[in-house]
Amino acid sequence: MINLDQALDSARQLSLSDKEMLIEILKKQAIEERRKEIATEVRESKTLYAAGKLAPTDSKQIIDELHSSLSEPEDN
Repeated sequence: MINLDQALDSARQLSLSDKEMLIEILKKQAIEERRKEIATEVRESKTLYAAGKLAPTDSKQIIDELHSSLSEPEDN
């Protein structure tokens, strides 16, 4: 497997049109990968809900929790 520096070095050697094509391909692959992650999370959530380990929550509480998590500093 190549590392990021090697990939970038290879990409620098491409023509502009090939670079643009590579960007589009990578974007589409990233979108598909994220879709698969979301589908897995949905399946896991449905399983937890069916097992009674996940309680329904109203939308206001979810939005409040989301706002709270967005205002917290990230751990890097």
